[in-house]
Amino acid sequence: MKTNNQSKLFEKFTINRLTLKNRFIMSAAADNLNNSHDAQLKRFAELAKGQIGLIISGGTRTNKIAIWEDVINVVHENGGKFAVQITAESGPGIFMGNTTGNEDVVAVSELPEDHLYFKSLAPFVTYGKHHAATERELEEIIDRYAKAALLAKEIGADAIQIHAAHQNFLSQILSPLTNLRKDKWGGSIENRTRLHREVCQAIRKKVGNNYPVLIKFGAEDKVAGGLRFAEGRKAAQIIGACGYDAMEISQGLQNYSDWSKTPMHPNVQKSEDEAYFRSYCHEIKKVVSIPTILTGGIRSIPTMEQLLNNNTTDCFGMCRPFIREPNLIKRWQSGDHSKATCISCNKCLTELFLQGKPLECYLDEK
Repeated sequence: MKTNNQSKLFEKFTINRLTLKNRFIMSAAADNLNNSHDAQLKRFAELAKGQIGLIISGGTRTNKIAIWEDVINVVHENGGKFAVQITAESGPGIFMGNTTGNEDVVAVSELPEDHLYFKSLAPFVTYGKHHAATERELEEIIDRYAKAALLAKEIGADAIQIHAAHQNFLSQILSPLTNLRKDKWGGSIENRTRLHREVCQAIRKKVGNNYPVLIKFGAEDKVAGGLRFAEGRKAAQIIGACGYDAMEISQGLQNYSDWSKTPMHPNVQKSEDEAYFRSYCHEIKKVVSIPTILTGGIRSIPTMEQLLNNNTTDCFGMCRPFIREPNLIKRWQSGDHSKATCISCNKCLTELFLQGKPLECYLDEK
């Protein structure tokens, strides 16, 4: 195996004008620590000390950006770089932890209670009262994204990432399963990517062209009747040309009846099981001119070396491995190149979402 000094994995990498110390990125994850300030600061300090090139926050509503200011400071104090991941409305459905269900929320389209969207996301999301966004409401969403991006910049975030994957609003507007609109926001792939483009344009007016704006993109849905990759690739090409600085590749709508139909595949232990979104990223990289970030079951240096050498991606996003080993990159830099010890059991996620526990590794818990 190559030494660190010879590996491009450990070389500096630049996104817009942001220089990262290496090509490793902590992908976004909710942590249930917003009410445990000291614990959250400790978590992100450990990640920063672990020599990760860029740490991305959990998805954050546009009106909650300011909560990250102390975290940004502690990451910087420990030599790290930090990006805030921004989300807007969640769309139809009640997420775990929100049991009111009384608010009439903004959605891409109004969906019936027996719609496959709700069935596929159970038990993490259930039906909730909602309505299709009006033109004015979509304009307000765009404006909130832009203002949130500016605030993130003002509180010291090194970059932002727009969440357009999984069951997020931007993923729903791209999917033909959840976008039933007949106006300029629905129908053709050009219309269904309009919100992605207008969000980027509005953000650029606020933060300028030199501030790094990333996007997390869902390339294909894992639900019948959803976005297929042929359209997803075309959407990535359109979105990749509108002003974003890097694109993290993941999947769109999820199906929680089977973990392998979510971005969190279980039991990733063999090398051939790793990087399960590699085909998406490899094909998208051919049609975009911005850097790509491959995520999804990445566990070992040889796999990453191979994918980097065959031009599948530019950077690597990991989440579950850093939950178990915040110092993973530092360990690899020290010469211990054994693969990440995360076995993708997904206990971290089930304990987080179903039990309301903090984000941590529960593998060794009796």
